[in-house]
Amino acid sequence: MDIQGWMLAVAVLLPLIAGILVFLIRHYQTRGFIVILTAIVLIVNSIYFLKLGLPADFTPENHLWGTIITVLDYAILLFYIYAGLSLKNWLVLIFALAQIIPLAWWEFSAGASQTLETIKPAFMIDQLSVVMVLIISIIGSLICVYAIRYMKDHEEHKGLEKSRQSRFLFWLVMFLGAMNGLVLADNLMWLYFFWEVTTLCCFQLIAHDLTKEAINNGARALWMNSIGGTAMIAAMIYIYFNNGQTVEYLTLSSIIQSGGAVAYLLLPVALMCFTGMIKAAQMPFQGWLLGAMVAPTPVSALLHSSTMVKAGVYLVLRLAPAFSPLLGQMVAICGAFTFFAASVLAISQTTGKRVLAYSTIANLGLIVACAGIGTDLAMAAAILLIIFHAISKGLLFLCAGTIEHQIWSREIEDMEGLAEKAPLTTFITIIGMLSMFLPPFGMLLGKWVALEASYAVPLAAVLFVLASAVTMVFWAKWLGRLLEVTPKLGRKIESLSLSYTVPLWSLVAGIFAFGIGIAPVFKNFLQGAVESVSAGYAGNINNFVALDKIADGWNITLPKAVAALTDGSVAIIGSFPVWPLFIVFALAVILPLLFITLKPQELRPVYLCGEQAGEADSDEWYCIGDQKSKLQLGGFYYEEAAGEEAINPWVYACAIALLVLMFVVGVII
Repeated sequence: MDIQGWMLAVAVLLPLIAGILVFLIRHYQTRGFIVILTAIVLIVNSIYFLKLGLPADFTPENHLWGTIITVLDYAILLFYIYAGLSLKNWLVLIFALAQIIPLAWWEFSAGASQTLETIKPAFMIDQLSVVMVLIISIIGSLICVYAIRYMKDHEEHKGLEKSRQSRFLFWLVMFLGAMNGLVLADNLMWLYFFWEVTTLCCFQLIAHDLTKEAINNGARALWMNSIGGTAMIAAMIYIYFNNGQTVEYLTLSSIIQSGGAVAYLLLPVALMCFTGMIKAAQMPFQGWLLGAMVAPTPVSALLHSSTMVKAGVYLVLRLAPAFSPLLGQMVAICGAFTFFAASVLAISQTTGKRVLAYSTIANLGLIVACAGIGTDLAMAAAILLIIFHAISKGLLFLCAGTIEHQIWSREIEDMEGLAEKAPLTTFITIIGMLSMFLPPFGMLLGKWVALEASYAVPLAAVLFVLASAVTMVFWAKWLGRLLEVTPKLGRKIESLSLSYTVPLWSLVAGIFAFGIGIAPVFKNFLQGAVESVSAGYAGNINNFVALDKIADGWNITLPKAVAALTDGSVAIIGSFPVWPLFIVFALAVILPLLFITLKPQELRPVYLCGEQAGEADSDEWYCIGDQKSKLQLGGFYYEEAAGEEAINPWVYACAIALLVLMFVVGVII
């Protein structure tokens, strides 16, 4: 086996082996050591991928692997059937049967039993897949390290007599291997296998606490993602029979190289794009990701930053060169709608993790929209957003978990005075929040590039602008609560374990490093990722800016009015003739937080022109006619205007209509 094979084995099989070990070993310190060692090896291995001559491909020489994968496919689907029956969840059962029956018919009755071994290459390594491996292996590994101590604290808080940490870490670590396999797979049968493994891991992790709510939400994630699995099987079977029962187009690389020129491939491409959109929690399938918030925080961090949802946007991005012009535009509008709707819904959320969840859904929608636009500039924006979002959102979820273990609440209102109770955690959380919308951090740059690319789809451009404005509302609201003063509380020195601080500060370092150094990183590496994802692109939409101009300092022009304020030359945004100004601005916002002493304000009793009813701390007051009225403070979260009950029916209706139009307009017309 050559070097590519060994590196693939480490990326995919090592997490499985490590997961089995932590499952079998009950000693806390030994488990932690195995997780940390696995994290280090995965990180080093992912970095070594950069030294490979790309692109490179690999196919296992031993055909036994094909048999193993086939057996495991059916084992997973049989487990889904068992889960559906045991949970009495008929949707899980229906979509499990919808996968296993056509798959078995295709492989054993329709002459396709040898397809797995004959579809080559099995794996394809290019710069886009390497970018994904780096995200999965580095950020995912840091989250696993964080989980070592978190789960101990979690179980102590729950008062569990019997620890289930080993089971949790098994699924968490194995998730990394499945994701690495997914982004490296080129053979659609291998891709489908890893796709289902990620779904299985997701179900197990969401349902980990075994509460009724956790199990129900895990089941919802299972059946929703099984819809995507069904669509992927349908796509593969359709390709096979429409190509004379051959395996020519049963690889991602062959589909991409077709560039949308093969007419019968348009439907399976749309089906696989639909599959990716479900896993990326795009409207109307956002429910499974919102339900995942009941899981322990490391699960949320992993799902939102480096695994599950990133698999979805990766597949959509990978398929983008095979979109027709109409299909691409419809995908862009679907993604842009999700970006806008999720941003609006985030305003009304009162818990930190649900704000982060809606923010994730929104940003994933933006990435999907960029894939639909399909220009080199849009592809560059999508890849930038994948990287920056993974780092920032991973940090924010870990901060949310740390806060929860300090105040034992997820409510934003309960975070009042957190800057005094937990100054270090608050400081890191604020950095994470600012990285989502301020320079020199990368999310702003990615959104700016996306906005520039959106000229090709005007409706998407309008939704981009509206959604970007809305995001400022929910971030500002949360930031305000974090910095609010609690009278007479006083500051205290915060103490966090190394398994908390190392991942947190590592992600903070990543935010600053990529924000400041994005120009050379893009020129030396990310540009190749853009070129790899657009290889074979047929030019359905004309490119707006050449890649070499992006690499030479992000030459994204401002209106002439702005250029007139300079020496008349073209303004440069994100380019680093002006990066010192970005750094100064960021430091001016962040550093004062370290030195400002928060002064509590004197609070006076509430006076409502009426007598307080009941106890001194009662929220009831006598009003006109001696009737009792409860003190209510409302409007801060805009529940009536932006609440889920108010706008979800419209969101679901619009999202379903757009998906139908995607298939009708993008495929049939």
